[in-house]
Amino acid sequence: MLMNTMATMMIVSVSFAAYFCPGRSANDDYREVVNRVAEMVWDSKVTQMASEHGLDVVNVTWEDTGRYYGSCWGPNISDMTIQVHSYDDGAEYPTLTCMPVIRYPNFHDLSADMDPDDFYLLVGNEIGEDLAPVSLTDFVDNIRFYLHDPESWEADEHSLLAPRDSVVLVSAQAVFLPIPQSGNATFNPVLYNYQSYEGDPAVLTILVTREGTSVTVIDNTRDAVPGSWSWGQRLFFNENGQRASLTGQRISDFRTQYAQQGGDPSDISDESNLNMVLLIQIPLKQSNPQSTWFDEVCCCEDASMVATGAAQSRSSDVEAAVIGHGELEGPFTEIDNLEIERDPSFPIRVTVQFYKATSNGVASEEDIDTIAAEIDKVYSEGSYVGSLVVPDPNVFRPTDWDRGSVPRRLNRYWRFVRDGYLGWIGRRDLID
Repeated sequence: MLMNTMATMMIVSVSFAAYFCPGRSANDDYREVVNRVAEMVWDSKVTQMASEHGLDVVNVTWEDTGRYYGSCWGPNISDMTIQVHSYDDGAEYPTLTCMPVIRYPNFHDLSADMDPDDFYLLVGNEIGEDLAPVSLTDFVDNIRFYLHDPESWEADEHSLLAPRDSVVLVSAQAVFLPIPQSGNATFNPVLYNYQSYEGDPAVLTILVTREGTSVTVIDNTRDAVPGSWSWGQRLFFNENGQRASLTGQRISDFRTQYAQQGGDPSDISDESNLNMVLLIQIPLKQSNPQSTWFDEVCCCEDASMVATGAAQSRSSDVEAAVIGHGELEGPFTEIDNLEIERDPSFPIRVTVQFYKATSNGVASEEDIDTIAAEIDKVYSEGSYVGSLVVPDPNVFRPTDWDRGSVPRRLNRYWRFVRDGYLGWIGRRDLID
């Protein structure tokens, strides 16, 4: 988390005894809540309010460490979704539903350059000890020492830090979760990296919450939900070597429980950043990079659905969602007995997320204004803000990927599409 919020977060970094798992017995009311919130992506009123701040409402976000100029493709690209659990009548396993995310548009991917020493992570959860803060730089430089099972890394190294990592690539977003009054949500961030495959990951992820930090490699196949379709790999909290999905609880309910345990609810303000999560990607070298869609096949992007405009007769009950973890689900996989190595051609990417609770999928203008202010506050901390996909002329950013050292190139079709777009916007200088 950002350094100036860490002291506040540590004060209230308590774990309540009860684990949250809504809808384990089928609950039609909760399924309706989930559906209403998911439909915010196509609510014309919500999307219009977001667009007034230059923001989009999407349910798939592009979290890339390397993308070609003027293109949706690149040599290290990742899609992220936030997938909430709910249960149909008689179902043993949950249905997974993608949640709405507010962020700057995926294509241009506005990002900031920031010092990794400005980010502090809480560690200790991975070995069942009290939490303590370390900087992102120290964590990455000594990542072996923050694993539950250091031997799962089949190498002698202890660091994934590269010389370029005096600055990291940062973006920010807000996520809506379906949380009724006195209720909660169980969910997972899900990452699909287009280059990763089983046995040869292209990124390692670090998931950071108020309860600690969890490290895993991405192979796009592990930890799937039986009977459910899921695009990518679910991310979990590491509770002393056991995995648990994340949970969201209304901050008003969290204050009440905190007071019942003897705490002062005034310790917990809406600015406590208990709703903040960091999703960090560290690029890895691959032993045998595989061809991807944009290397050798012709395909089309999905078209955006037309906004329908949900009924707005209900009033907003949006508030911050405090992020915790739920029931233990089995062993947590870290490095998966692989010999991973940092790929210095690409930057570390930090995605800052602010989670919001809503029971009905209704957002007010004040809600969207607050979200926009939270997002912009992150960008205001950057030494530079802009797009690496359509960069400003004559600007070099230390977070750009090393375009000369990566052999992958667009196939002829996608090069034609890319070159046409760059010519149309008057940026022929970016055509290589």
